[in-house]
Parts: sequence; structure tokens; C-alpha cells
Amino acid sequence: MFNFIRDNNFGILFSQVDAQPFATHLPFLLEEKGGENTILTSHMAKSNPHWKTLNNKEVLVVFSGPHSYISPIWYREPNTVSTWNYVAVHIYGKVKIIENEERLLEILEQTVRFYEGKYGENAEMPKNDQFIQGLMKGIVGFELEINRIEGKWKLNQNHSIERQFNTIEGLRKTSDQNANAIANLMEENIK
Repeated sequence: MFNFIRDNNFGILFSQVDAQPFATHLPFLLEEKGGENTILTSHMAKSNPHWKTLNNKEVLVVFSGPHSYISPIWYREPNTVSTWNYVAVHIYGKVKIIENEERLLEILEQTVRFYEGKYGENAEMPKNDQFIQGLMKGIVGFELEINRIEGKWKLNQNHSIERQFNTIEGLRKTSDQNANAIANLMEENIK
């Protein structure tokens, strides 16, 4: 599930604000802490009011992967119904707002390194640059201590191998990237 989060790390943070549901879409990084628990780190704009109620609160972060409609026609059998195949991970945990400027800078550096490194670019951020210091005044960083993790890989594994292969064939005939990604995952699951 941690590998899934690394590959699909743009999540949705859900909490309650004034007894109402509140959600913010954010990039998250997994940070493995030696012998301690693994945590999620992220940051958001200070202008987003969501952060003001998060400190020491239990939240849910949802990470979604590929998903696709599954046509009953692909099963090639009577009396079947459509469904939806998907992959998702839910993280539950407690938020700690980062007030230490050095820790906030560390989170930003890790974020830049992670994303820029994917493109082979210079992944280092200047530490004492006035521009960076100014930007840091407009954001709020946080850590999320993971208390519980749930994953769901719904890939027709409850169907016969023949139905699964027929579904993969049907998914491959579409031009939808999600459908093809689900077909790949179904093939991996069968192996």
C-alpha cells in the first residue's frame, strides 16, 4: 500500500470543520521514521481555512488509483451485471501542524526533491533564499501520524479466470488510459 501511495500521492484530506465535511486536494509524501511509525507530510496555503482546525485532529486521506467501468458484455455470459474496478488506499491518522520553520523547510525540500527528481532536474532548493522564506510565510506544513491504513484492489478477482481474461480483452479495446491501467493490474493479479 505504501508503494501505491508513492505512485498515486495526490490525495484528498477529509475532516470536519464546524460539523461540516471539508476536503482539500494535496500532494503527500511518505516519510519512514527509522523505528518509528511512517508518517505522511504535506503543506497547504495559509489562505485555505482547512488547516486552522486540523492540529491534533483525526482525519482521513484518500488516495485513488486507476478505475474503470466493467461492461457485462465482456463476460460473454448471460445474467451478468456491470461493475466498477478500482484501486484505492485510505489513511487514518492524527495531524500535527508544523510550527518549526526548519522542519517546514525540510518538508518543502523533500517535496521538491521527490517531484523534480522524477524529471532529472536540479532537485535542490536554496535554504536561505529570501524568495523561499517569503513563500514559507504563505503555507502551513503538517505531518500525519498513520493510525490505520486500508486498501482496496477491486479487480474482478471474484470472477473466473476466463471472465477476468475476457474483461482484460474488453478493457484493452478502449482508448481510456484508466481502463488500460486496470487491465495491467488485473493481469498482474492473475499472475
